[in-house]
Amino acid sequence: MIKIGVIGLGHMGGYHASVTSTLQNAQLHAIADPTEKNWQKVKAATVIKTKDFNDWIDLVDGVIIAVPTAAHYEVAKECLRRGKHVLLEKPFTSTVDQAQELVDLAMANNRALHVGHVERFNGAVQELKKIIANPTLIECHRMGPFAPRVQTDSVVLDLMIHDIDLVLNIINSPVKGFSAHGTKIHSQSCDVAVVQIEFANGTLASITSSRASQIKKRTMEVHQPTEYMLLDFTTQDLTIQRHGNSSVQVGADQLKYRQEARIERVFVYKDNPLKLEVEHFVNAIKTGDNLITPEQDLTALQLTFAIEKELGLR
Repeated sequence: MIKIGVIGLGHMGGYHASVTSTLQNAQLHAIADPTEKNWQKVKAATVIKTKDFNDWIDLVDGVIIAVPTAAHYEVAKECLRRGKHVLLEKPFTSTVDQAQELVDLAMANNRALHVGHVERFNGAVQELKKIIANPTLIECHRMGPFAPRVQTDSVVLDLMIHDIDLVLNIINSPVKGFSAHGTKIHSQSCDVAVVQIEFANGTLASITSSRASQIKKRTMEVHQPTEYMLLDFTTQDLTIQRHGNSSVQVGADQLKYRQEARIERVFVYKDNPLKLEVEHFVNAIKTGDNLITPEQDLTALQLTFAIEKELGLR
């Protein structure tokens, strides 16, 4: 049985602890959080509960780190140095150099280092990657109300990084250039951002992220020469619209446009993406496979920071 410790029992840490408690091949062995009130999120009396993870780090096989971004590097470095496998909540670290150092340390110690890009494990995303062929345009919208707990990170680092990571993986072509615009509304950082990315293969991507909207929306639209695909991250629904015949009818006083299309709903096996992410981490510990994906993780982080720099946030 793989023993897992969770460091940080805030918003995401609480979810991680809850999910880990349900796994068949892993055991939530310990938690650490400086606020004792957060310990109440874990009811099991057998779980070790402390303020400092150093009190139990030698008793677990791997850790899930969900502390504030500024502390990611130091906490993850210590855990890797102590020979532990690490699942680190996104964003990876505060700088690319810090991320590279953690990657090197994990590789040197033959330990897993996973970054919590949970949308990679969304069932609809998995199906989309199987059927996408030659996208010409990808449009992403990720928006919702403001949450004070994330005001120290920009909306780019908080929300947009999910779509940056997915778009880079789906298009699989070098970035040729990008433009970025953003504004502050609720925090001293950027709360709304719109980014257009041009890839070397000619594909364009438009990514809009907002934490100042009264609706919660998580969608990706993929345009191809003969198909349009709509992915809803929240419901894990994926539909494809295939173009048919179109015609224009001109009357005496009006112009009508008619288009025929076939709409398909793709079957998606729906499961909790966070649970699948933790299971993937546990399986990496057990098998020694898929311990690290440095190219994907570092490339997404580099582009995210480049966008923040363009917005004047770095």
